[in-house]
Amino acid sequence: ADLSLLMRTGERSSEVFDALLERGQVVVHASEVERTASLAAIGANRACDGADDGDQLVIADTRDQVAELNAAIRDRRHDVGEHPGRSGERSGERSGEFVTRRGERIGHGDRVATRRNDRDLGVANRDTWTVAGIGQYGGMLVTGRAGQRALPAEYVHEHVELAFTTTAYGAQGETVDSAHFALGETTGAASAYVAMTRGRDSNTAHLVAESIDDARSQWVEVFSRDRADLGPGHAAQRAAD
Repeated sequence: ADLSLLMRTGERSSEVFDALLERGQVVVHASEVERTASLAAIGANRACDGADDGDQLVIADTRDQVAELNAAIRDRRHDVGEHPGRSGERSGERSGEFVTRRGERIGHGDRVATRRNDRDLGVANRDTWTVAGIGQYGGMLVTGRAGQRALPAEYVHEHVELAFTTTAYGAQGETVDSAHFALGETTGAASAYVAMTRGRDSNTAHLVAESIDDARSQWVEVFSRDRADLGPGHAAQRAAD
């Protein structure tokens, strides 16, 4: 709780980093490839344990990172490329998949999000679901906390996306047992604060750095920009700008 308050205000960020590092809640990776592989393993384990149990959450800084991690997690879950394809399948493809407008492949058991409110279908933007079945023409049966929904192919194609990973903005309001956050050069303090306070038991920051000192410098820089709690005067100025 004390560390969360310090992250909110951006104070003593170097001390916060050292405290998290000592607790094992900062992981330094040698490369972006290594970090992606590590987070993909975490996300895949969560998905296999149950998509809606609220156990773990993987958070990334940008939509591009989210898309990359979603694909990596999905491939790891489905072992894409590790086993010979069945007759008529190309490498990386499985029968019963649906390809969305964004080029994402969605299959049975994947965790997805609906991205447009539709009262008739009973879905809302950012609701998360598990794919329970895919029809011959791309219609989809999904299950979630709100129950079961049947989504037509057109809605799936335009407004459904993989949801193994989310941005900090998308994670607002979520509470899970543990959260893992890919902190990068574009991360602001507000996003880092949100991402590092989603977990009840633990919140882990994953950085790409050459050394611990380099990682600490990145952390301090993040909490020196776009701080979450700079007061109404600063907010008014930002709005005016």
